[in-house]
Amino acid sequence: MAWRIVTGSISHETNCFSPILTGIKQFMERDMAEGERILTRAKGTKTALGGFIDWAAETGSELIPTVSASATPSGIVERAAYETIKAKLLDGIRQAMPRVDGVLLALHGAMVVDGIPDAEGDILQAVRSLVGPDVPIAATLDFHANLTDAMVQTADGLFGYNTYPHVDGWERALEAGRFLERLLKKEIRPVSVMVKPPIAPAVVTARTGRGPIKDLMEAAFRWEKEPGVLNVSVYGGFVYSDIHDAGLAFLVTTDGDADLARSIAWDLAKSAWNMRERFVADMMSPDEAVLYAMKAERGPVVLADVADNTGAGASGDGTEILRALLRHGAQDAVVITMPDKDAVQEAFRVGVGGQFDYPVGGKFDDKHGAPVRLRGRVKLLSDGTYVNRGPMSTGAKGRMGKTAVVVASGVEVILNEYRFQPLDPECARSVGIDPAHRKIVVVKSSVHYRAAYEPIAAEIIEVDGPGLASPNLDRFDFKHIRRPIYPLDREFEWG
Repeated sequence: MAWRIVTGSISHETNCFSPILTGIKQFMERDMAEGERILTRAKGTKTALGGFIDWAAETGSELIPTVSASATPSGIVERAAYETIKAKLLDGIRQAMPRVDGVLLALHGAMVVDGIPDAEGDILQAVRSLVGPDVPIAATLDFHANLTDAMVQTADGLFGYNTYPHVDGWERALEAGRFLERLLKKEIRPVSVMVKPPIAPAVVTARTGRGPIKDLMEAAFRWEKEPGVLNVSVYGGFVYSDIHDAGLAFLVTTDGDADLARSIAWDLAKSAWNMRERFVADMMSPDEAVLYAMKAERGPVVLADVADNTGAGASGDGTEILRALLRHGAQDAVVITMPDKDAVQEAFRVGVGGQFDYPVGGKFDDKHGAPVRLRGRVKLLSDGTYVNRGPMSTGAKGRMGKTAVVVASGVEVILNEYRFQPLDPECARSVGIDPAHRKIVVVKSSVHYRAAYEPIAAEIIEVDGPGLASPNLDRFDFKHIRRPIYPLDREFEWG
């Protein structure tokens, strides 16, 4: 049987410590589309929307697109921008009525709007009010979602990414679609239970390939094999959102058995609490990391600037590792990337082959190091467009904005207009730089880069530079997160 399913996506990961407010302009820079254009762009991509499209084709269902809006992680979302985007979603649903059989949404789960700390809960409640209590709603959520009661109680099913780096958005979307299909066929009666232990890990300590989250994910997968269990999701949360509900969460959905769901969720939460001390990062300083990489017998040695991860709301224009590279005379090194519109404009002014002498980076705020005077030669100019070829968002287009490569002694710096997370090496290859053939590669990312860089890196070093994604949470002035919570608080008991 074919159904009429409304779909859309609104996504932002909000770092409330960032001074960069998120308005319509920030959404336009990254992604803002309406109507059929959404399906045209997402078809064939390994994204959540791509998964919804493939599920609709699988079932012969009609997918009705509304809006797709995403901004690079940054500070609080302006209320006017949020209301504008939400209105596009709701208007699209109204136009599809009266026959809407179901709703499939690709959300994030850590968006904070001025005056609305739980934006996804607000979105889901608005959709529920519009379609009524009998139309099923399912949504995918990012692994870093800060799960709330409003989200859980409003949606029929929530499907969190099982991977960080997030390489399974397409798979989770298919799972959500098939769950919706079973609901429409009245094959299941889902009931969900959430348990949140008082743990709020920094993003760099919560990757799924190793460490405590890997163990918790494996336990969740084992539970999903039990009869009557429909879904078990582990959410790392996003501590930098600084809302009451930020942090680790476990959501278990069963077929009508609330007691089973509650038992599994509590089992996972207690396991997490018992391994809480493993949520601690061990890193090198910028100078230590650069000197170590310079002495390495082979490369590339990837220096991950984890605290300056734009994917977690940092500025992306941190300068301390670049400063260390220049100070120590590093050779065959590349910095991917440095968002600085003024510096890009200067590079375009002097042109390819021209001498570049200009302060770069450290301009969005005072949290990521002071500007560095970069003296060198402009090697290349580009429009900054590329296509992801790695495991994350495969096939999706990326936009760096106007981009310039400046060579300063033995260091290449990719300067670009837009803040974005350079998780795919293709952004560097698009400007003539293959990271696999450099000795030292600096990447502004916490974990996502690992999906594409681990196969080519001789070694990866996490660097303890300054920035708004620092795993050292004592550097932040938290005001709204529930307390006590580990690791901000260490001496308390729970469970």
